[in-house]
Amino acid sequence: MGEVIFDKSRKNLKKVYNRLNSNNLNHYVKAVDEKVLFLAIGGYNRTYELLLKMGAEKDEIATFSNLNLSRDFLAETDGKKVIYIKKINYVTSINKNLSFTIKKLDLNVADGFEESMMVYQTAQRTVGQGKSRHPWDKPKVVILDDQSLNLQYEGHRFNYQTELGFSQIRNRNAEPQLIVDEIEEVEESKKMMFALYQMDVSTEIEVLNAILRISQAVQLRISETEWALKPKDFKRLAGSQNMAAQLKEIPDLGIYQLSSNKKIGKENARWVIIPDKAFEFKGFDYKDEKDLFNEELEMEEKKEQEYIEEQEKMLNNILSIELPFNIKQGWIGKQMNSSVVTLQEFLNDVDSIESEKTNGIELLEGATTKQEYDTVKKNNLAYFLDGNYKNDQRSDDNYLGGRRLISIDVDDGDYEYNQIEQALESQGLFGLVYPTAKYYYDESKRWRIILMADEEMNKEQYKATVSGVAQMLGLEIDEASKKISQLMGYPLKRKDVSIVNGTMASVSQFYTEPQPKAKNVLPMSKPTKSNKTLADFDHPQAKLLKQVLSGGVEEGKRNETYYQVYMYLRDTLNNPEMELWHEQAAELIETTKQQAEADGLPEKEIEVIFR
Repeated sequence: MGEVIFDKSRKNLKKVYNRLNSNNLNHYVKAVDEKVLFLAIGGYNRTYELLLKMGAEKDEIATFSNLNLSRDFLAETDGKKVIYIKKINYVTSINKNLSFTIKKLDLNVADGFEESMMVYQTAQRTVGQGKSRHPWDKPKVVILDDQSLNLQYEGHRFNYQTELGFSQIRNRNAEPQLIVDEIEEVEESKKMMFALYQMDVSTEIEVLNAILRISQAVQLRISETEWALKPKDFKRLAGSQNMAAQLKEIPDLGIYQLSSNKKIGKENARWVIIPDKAFEFKGFDYKDEKDLFNEELEMEEKKEQEYIEEQEKMLNNILSIELPFNIKQGWIGKQMNSSVVTLQEFLNDVDSIESEKTNGIELLEGATTKQEYDTVKKNNLAYFLDGNYKNDQRSDDNYLGGRRLISIDVDDGDYEYNQIEQALESQGLFGLVYPTAKYYYDESKRWRIILMADEEMNKEQYKATVSGVAQMLGLEIDEASKKISQLMGYPLKRKDVSIVNGTMASVSQFYTEPQPKAKNVLPMSKPTKSNKTLADFDHPQAKLLKQVLSGGVEEGKRNETYYQVYMYLRDTLNNPEMELWHEQAAELIETTKQQAEADGLPEKEIEVIFR
């Protein structure tokens, strides 16, 4: 681990080093158009000594606190190699009050200093008087001593003086010769480069010193890879309460404290455990601006990939759900052919059904009258319907359950295909979108949407869900679409079917089970003094309460069970003779609400039950 943070900082230093030590007049011409090198050295207390070690002589360095081109400034800098700027507030100002002092980023101060560098870069002046008057030989190296890292205060960046280089030293009291040795084999930068200041360098030194003290003192090995210290000894070696806490928060160290006392050897303590890897810690992995940017890109790519995989998984789950499936050619008659298929198989069969059985597109495109079009629909096209029907006979009365698909026809002709897709995407819903038969007949903008419900639906649930989804998408549907036995036209061309990824439609969002009329479910009798809880009473509702408190209610019985329990608790609260249990009943109402949520009941259903 070197003293200079970042390779680009070493290259900046090397460029200055070469400028200070060059005797090659062909390479470093002392000319008016020679670029001035501006370098900020951050977090270092010995910058002046470093300049001397890098080759500058004392009489070649002019020290100032600014770059104001006054007469005295010009005279004192004429013929020097280096201007050494020693300043605390490059971009900040200090507001002092009787009770407090505030340092803040001051753009007037920052812009003023930036302008002074821009002026200095191209400034040409004359110095001396009379016959001794001559062009100002300005120093071509300007070093900004930035011990407090002020030049990047609160992330400030100069907008116009972009060739200001930065170098930050890890140890603010490092020997200058170590830094010179470090850059000996480094290639100089082509131009001065920005390097992001690392604000936790001082903490790093303290951490390394604390780890060194612990490594020299720890003696109790508890495994092949771990050591143990008593909390008091750990804090003493860390040097402060704050450092002890920091050491346990640095992931690279892996230091942790036991949550309870443990006997190790003859002593009991909440031991602090130090793994061997903590003693191998060499410093933080500092990240420059480019590193942070690349890290952000990697994180975004990772999140994007995770999102894609999550979406693919969700889509595959929906497409692989097995459905009781019925198909028939033409819509005349009630008899259907039943099977079990997935939506993926449904999609895979579209082109083969069209080419081998229906030839629907050719017939529709060849139809010249509305009557011919209706005849093709009536006799030739394929239709499907999911769910189980008695004797495979299609009618609402024969419906036995199992329906999951929701069909919505968009027939008003005002929607473009992509608008339908966008409507689904805006609601986060899964759906298949494809043209209906009329599109192939006369290019009418008629579309069909097929969605998947998150559970099987009965007739009332289907009607409510179809209506609710259509309203959510801003679409009008006719009454026929609400019939659970309504046939749906098969897609005619697979490539015309688009898949919009999203979630299944929530049946409970649109349909609420009707609640029985409120009634007093608790046989009330004036209690005597007792240690009984409300779950201990010997009647059905108390047993239901005990079931809820013992771990919840199985699916299919939840709504009614929670309703009965709530009525039991509410009636207890309303009965003056049950005053002994009023407080308990109020608490149990909140507890059972939480359990209903844990059991998976939607928020809206819980509101209805406990209203």
